[in-house]
Amino acid sequence: MSHESYLIFNLNHSPYGIPATAVQELFFLPEVTAIAQTRSTILGVINLRGKFLPVMDLYHRLEQARPPFQLTDSMIVLEWQTQRIGIIVNQVDSVQAIALDRSAANVCDRSKESFQDRLVTGIANVEEGIVTLLNPELLVQHAFIETVFNLNSDFNNGSVNDALKYSSDSALNQGLYDHFDSQERQILQKRTETLRCSINDEDSASLLPLAVVGLGGEYFGFGLETVHEFTEIHKITPIPCCPPHIVGNINLRGEIVTLININGVVDLPMNGVRLHQQAVVVRLDQRVAGIAVDDIFDVTYIHPSQMTTPPIALHSAKDDYLQGVAPYRDRMMSIINLSKLLTSEVLVVNEEV
Repeated sequence: MSHESYLIFNLNHSPYGIPATAVQELFFLPEVTAIAQTRSTILGVINLRGKFLPVMDLYHRLEQARPPFQLTDSMIVLEWQTQRIGIIVNQVDSVQAIALDRSAANVCDRSKESFQDRLVTGIANVEEGIVTLLNPELLVQHAFIETVFNLNSDFNNGSVNDALKYSSDSALNQGLYDHFDSQERQILQKRTETLRCSINDEDSASLLPLAVVGLGGEYFGFGLETVHEFTEIHKITPIPCCPPHIVGNINLRGEIVTLININGVVDLPMNGVRLHQQAVVVRLDQRVAGIAVDDIFDVTYIHPSQMTTPPIALHSAKDDYLQGVAPYRDRMMSIINLSKLLTSEVLVVNEEV
């Protein structure tokens, strides 16, 4: 049976899916700069590491009313061939492998167009309910058709700067952020400044993709090379006579996955499993395991220069599995070496448990 991985996100409390292969990165909502002479489906652009990224109003594109933006909203960067766009969504839920036989054509559209010509390619019935599947190629192409200049240009391009000179200063003038207070706007500005940091091509290849999760009120980064998907924890089957860090088994679309609690290994209290609502499913060689977490916040990229080693005076048990620390939001994030952690003597995960 053939499967395809989809990033599942929410828009107006309805789940949508986009092929994971088209998703370049995720981050929380930043400020958006408006562009003159663009249609209503384009909110504006952001400066993503020295390059323009057009931002589409996906609500308008899907003919839905757009609710007020929130700090918890996320931006998904989609890439198709050499073009990229950003879309703003309420919440990113998970990455799921969907069997092709579980998806169906959009039964409401009886036109003679092929599925490739439609924005909505079909629907899928998954554990969380019915998900609407979108065509990333059409989203990206539509964004570039509606812009008035080459958004592959960089921010040092004079003609691009001239185009922005006569536009409104930012989307704040469009009323998109009028409901935010001064503290919330400062957070938006900090996010925008972080995304603006320009890097050259060699540095770009060195970027570390991380899944940012919450455990015990702290931020942790897991390398995406080991992360397979995110999932919600619904039902856990206990395993008798196991050490405390083995929570039990979960059923992941017919595959039995052992769920573990790493709190004790990273110097956090061994909280009850009820506090863990989500899991990060990791694959290491032929082994699969789920790590119970409190929250899944973000997928982000950092440059190695942003990562530092914690002071020796602050040494703790988790340092054995710590690649370093890096700034995230207004605090520091601990970046964990999952391969080393999952094969350590204190936390062994195997299929014979």
